Amino acid sequence: MLISIQVPAQYQEVRTGINTILSAMPVGTYWSVLVVDAETNDTVYTYGHRNAMIPASNTKVVTSAAALHLLGGDFVLSTELRYSGRIESNGTLSGNLYLKALGNPLFTTKELEGFVARLKKAGVREISGDVTGDDSYFDDLYSRSQYVGNGEYDYETYPLSALVLDKNIWIAGNRFTTPPVAIAEKLKALLEKEGIKVAGKAKSGVMPVGTVLVAKAETKLAELLKIVNKRSDNFFAEYTMKLISAAVNGERGNTKNGIKLCIGFLIESGAFLQGTTLSDGSGLSRRNMIPTGVIVKIYEFIYVNQVFRSQFFSTLSISGVDGTLRSRMEQANGDNNLKGKTGTLSGVITLSGYFKTRKGRDMIGAVFFNYSYGYPNYYRSLQDQIFNLLIDKL
Repeated sequence: MLISIQVPAQYQEVRTGINTILSAMPVGTYWSVLVVDAETNDTVYTYGHRNAMIPASNTKVVTSAAALHLLGGDFVLSTELRYSGRIESNGTLSGNLYLKALGNPLFTTKELEGFVARLKKAGVREISGDVTGDDSYFDDLYSRSQYVGNGEYDYETYPLSALVLDKNIWIAGNRFTTPPVAIAEKLKALLEKEGIKVAGKAKSGVMPVGTVLVAKAETKLAELLKIVNKRSDNFFAEYTMKLISAAVNGERGNTKNGIKLCIGFLIESGAFLQGTTLSDGSGLSRRNMIPTGVIVKIYEFIYVNQVFRSQFFSTLSISGVDGTLRSRMEQANGDNNLKGKTGTLSGVITLSGYFKTRKGRDMIGAVFFNYSYGYPNYYRSLQDQIFNLLIDKL
């Protein structure tokens, strides 16, 4: 006996419309599309939602969602200035000075100068020991090719240390130092500029227990993730992957275990699908393989948690307004509507996010293209047409 399934007319119209938009796809193009109603979980449109695709920066959806779920948006990231020994009455610090990384990649030279001012205000005029940069919060694999694997040399970020100053841009390409040493040297130079003599040297090392806090610079995880997603920042995404490992497992943060925790999050949220593979936190690696079904399920998992949803929403780009969606869907139904994440690599264009239809329905969609021919803007225009169609017709 044949069972007849009645397809709602509203869905039939958008399905036909999306099929028409995708009908002229160039040869050699693979695509995956999934659209669901966030409130009812109805599937509005699906094509190949279980197919593993190169996601590019949509990988950051996994990284950031896992970080929020495991740590919470209010998780504090900090960089601290501490010393061992004691400050003598003559202004000599009889001991060592330590710059300790505790997960804050947004630390700046201006904040470092503030640290020096605090030390000077405490009466320190001379340091008998060393100035030490402590980046032991993470492992010492500073290059992506070290922790992702061979073939990743074309996609390097700035040196990825737990200890970061001005995003470590100024250290990039210097083979003769490491981030903790370079940053310790910069701190030593700032101290001497302010008239604080340093008898010892600038070096890397592990801070002992029992040190005294001089100053600290803090930010929250939610603020970091706004940069990760809105700007699609690869350096901060890679940092976040190691941060998850350090904060959850209490170990030296590393990408391998960060990925295991992200996979665990996918399983817990019900998002994991066969073929899902993670190789990094940013999506720079072409070894990442993620179906649109995984991405949409993450959004669904987030949607039902009011606090989690608010924090995650704030990290996403808004079409026609900011981030990587600033110039997308302008002067159209999707303007200031889609809150989402883009992704771009050679031959890869992806987009996912939340949007509200003209009738006020909350929707979730993901449209991924892996292609051999054509230009990125051609595929972006197809994505925009699909989202605008959904917004207008539902």
